[in-house]
Amino acid sequence: MDIRHVAVAGTGMMGPGIAAIFALAGRRATIVSRTAEGSAAGVAKARSLLDTLSVNGLADPAQAKEAVTRLAPSTDPERAVQAAQLFVESIPEDLGTKQEFFARLDKASPDAILCSNTSGISITAIASKSTRRERILTTHFWNPPYLMPLVEVVMGEWTSRQIADGVVDLLRGCGKVPVLVRQDRPGQLGNRIQHAMIRECVNIVQEGIATAEDVDLAVKTGVGFRLPVYGVFEHADMVGLDLVKAVQDYVLPDLSTVKEAGRLHQEKVARGELGVKAGRGFLEWTPRKAEEVRARRDAFLIQFLRWQKAGKFS
Repeated sequence: MDIRHVAVAGTGMMGPGIAAIFALAGRRATIVSRTAEGSAAGVAKARSLLDTLSVNGLADPAQAKEAVTRLAPSTDPERAVQAAQLFVESIPEDLGTKQEFFARLDKASPDAILCSNTSGISITAIASKSTRRERILTTHFWNPPYLMPLVEVVMGEWTSRQIADGVVDLLRGCGKVPVLVRQDRPGQLGNRIQHAMIRECVNIVQEGIATAEDVDLAVKTGVGFRLPVYGVFEHADMVGLDLVKAVQDYVLPDLSTVKEAGRLHQEKVARGELGVKAGRGFLEWTPRKAEEVRARRDAFLIQFLRWQKAGKFS
């Protein structure tokens, strides 16, 4: 798959980071926004992220500097997709908006591969208003995309397997860790796992078994502490499937099986306790605390990526 030019629509949390990844991997990367100010800001953000990677030893300084020259702004998605071989959409999560956007891109370029960065909307539904549905798929980068290795490549009902495999190879060549999701199901792969965990964590707090603070501590210093190097199935096989079965037969009947957000979760939303943006969610937040948590998260991710780059972890 010969991908020399990538266009990325969206200048929020994800778009500039995605563009920076491709630029660092030697591709021209056009950042598309509705306004000239927005696209210029997106390029500036991507430039800043490349500098962050360079300063922290995750990118060669000369290569990062050269990558900046491959970034360009645009306010015209049709023109951008005509110039690119691959287009990544990272606009707000609204099905109708995405369907309309993809239909426009589809008409503008018959050959480009069209990808959505959606974290949950069906790519089959997004592609349903387009004519070249076999060239449409999901590439779900995890936030922050310039640090998180995972990209979920999700095939829709009509997606060509050859194209999906080509995108997997492309992303791997860009230094990411792509996984192929063969069915277009709600939550893709990672979010299915994550929300199963969130559901039970909310249930634990709701039932008074432990506080939200202690649940987070248990996750961060227990099961989550080993996950970067010890996957779920590695753990199950190491422990022994007979023992895992015995524990599950005892524990699973007591876990939450609700088919919607838990009662405590719904009550908090109804009260406007929405998390960081409201100053309170399951935890209490101040702007300073939120920034400290983000900084701690990014510092850990940077250090872990350094270890990976040094060959300490596979």
